[in-house]
Amino acid sequence: MGVNQRRGVLSVKKKGVPLATQVCRQTDSFIIANRPFPLERSMSTFDTLFKQGKDIETFISTGTPEQIADLRRWQTLLESQTEAVENALAPARQAEGRFRLLVAAEMWCPDCHRNIPPLALLCQRLPNVEMAIITRDEAQPFTELLDVEKVKIPFVVVLDANSTPLGAFIERPASVVNGGEAQLEAYRRGDLLAETIGDITAIIAGL
Repeated sequence: MGVNQRRGVLSVKKKGVPLATQVCRQTDSFIIANRPFPLERSMSTFDTLFKQGKDIETFISTGTPEQIADLRRWQTLLESQTEAVENALAPARQAEGRFRLLVAAEMWCPDCHRNIPPLALLCQRLPNVEMAIITRDEAQPFTELLDVEKVKIPFVVVLDANSTPLGAFIERPASVVNGGEAQLEAYRRGDLLAETIGDITAIIAGL
């Protein structure tokens, strides 16, 4: 089913904290919040959401001139962080198969301005990864499918070619969520843009 066979779980990062959502292969269902959830239904929902999503440039065009300029600023900064980007991409370069990033985001969100450019660059550099962006309202099924209280953005669900969820990235890189004030300031300066790529490639690589 595309889950990590060694652990037998589907790992989801909620604000940087790994969650274990058990996958029952005998019944083809998730165990979410101590109750079964049909795997086929979740795959169908993620597939439908992905197909209705926007590409990166269409998403960006929905913003105001000020919002677009802010996102482009982080995009330009990321392009100068060559070594960090290459290191972040490395774990997924040998991953077999195709992957999808289903992203819930809004152009009014500053965290989306910082994290969408790394996701777009990842897809540019890894031809077996594609991305579609939906609105936060469109992503409300995530609350049931992934057992989260609310959809905090950006919210990235990493899917395999069959739309089976492999993991998720929520809001900010795990190092920022789990770090102190110094990490937060580095994030705000744009020093940690490549870590968004690293969190996603770790999920793709099954790390």
